[in-house]
Amino acid sequence: MNPVSLRNLPYPYRAALSISSDIDCTDTIEKHHAIQTFMRETIGIDFSNTFFPYHEGDHFCLFSSRKADKDAIVAQIRSGQIDALHSFGEKSNFTRADAVRALDELERYGCRVRIWIDHADASSNLCKFRSCGRGDDRDRPEYHSDLLKRYGIRFIWTERLTNIVGQGVPLRLESLLCIYDPRHAKDSFLQMTKTILKVALSRLGSTKYAHFRTNTVVGPVTLKDGQRFFEFIRFNNHFKGAAVGDTFEDLHYLLAEPVLYRLKQVGGCSIVYTHLGKKFNPTSPGGEKTLQALRRLRLESDNGQIWVPPTGAMLEHCLATRHLTWRGWVNGGQCKINIQSIEDPLAGPTAQEELVLKGITFYTPPGLPAEVTLHGRIPLRIRHNPPDHTGKESVTIV
Repeated sequence: MNPVSLRNLPYPYRAALSISSDIDCTDTIEKHHAIQTFMRETIGIDFSNTFFPYHEGDHFCLFSSRKADKDAIVAQIRSGQIDALHSFGEKSNFTRADAVRALDELERYGCRVRIWIDHADASSNLCKFRSCGRGDDRDRPEYHSDLLKRYGIRFIWTERLTNIVGQGVPLRLESLLCIYDPRHAKDSFLQMTKTILKVALSRLGSTKYAHFRTNTVVGPVTLKDGQRFFEFIRFNNHFKGAAVGDTFEDLHYLLAEPVLYRLKQVGGCSIVYTHLGKKFNPTSPGGEKTLQALRRLRLESDNGQIWVPPTGAMLEHCLATRHLTWRGWVNGGQCKINIQSIEDPLAGPTAQEELVLKGITFYTPPGLPAEVTLHGRIPLRIRHNPPDHTGKESVTIV
């Protein structure tokens, strides 16, 4: 038995949760700044938002009539405070030329985002299961997925959701039964029944509900035009369904104590689907509940229980740990670990400079010094960790 093993999450966390908020209803730059300040300063978590390139109502977006909107979006993409395109926004008669203009503008300002998120019924969507998604259809004027690939989009969300707490871990019956909430018996029982049916359909071969079979957080997907990306799954367990429980005032339910407890119990990852701009009011009764829930989440993070990174960071770490090629052994009273590469299923083995290694953690034999190298010759900086909740010692790449 190998004395060295790979830890799924950075030390010392037991689980991971990222808040993924679509930009809908964030109509003004003032509201955007209020949300960013609330999440990053009042709550104090490393939160990244999304943005629209276009909006026909002249709401906050890249091509609004106000230069300040573009300046804010560009600055926050560069600083990592925005990390996702929420489709190409709200624009009737959208065409490939609009995609070219938006991506060229981002490149002109040196702005790179890795994440694409479909939006409602936007014709630029990539959604495989709704007719409104035309962005990957070569025969449509909206076609643009090849441009996204060339620009550098790596992760896409195509409207697939789960209400099961904790992805990236085996699906158990208890995870399905936990959907039932006696405080909302009728509604939650209906949601639980629907999910059990989706799991059954997934095991009978349903493509639409395949994510319920694997319970994965991210995995490769091929679009209609043959372009390949990583598709990720978002979480929303609201008792009335995600279409109702996707607002700021409902977020407290998605972050309730039983949810966080279950997430730690299964050791999974969840990417929470919400719209912070919908009903954003931290002083309303619902808003105060969300404020307390977010402070509780921050405390879980501070106590080393739940990792709360931006969505992109979580997705990269999940892929890195899943596809890392490495070898560990003990020699002469020292633990040695050699990393070869991350075997990216889309791009192949990553080049040395592209390795996303920070935070990767290995369990090591107790009391032994450790050494971690890349390609057997490049020493990596590590931190030795005391035992975590499992009682095991570890080292983390820093």
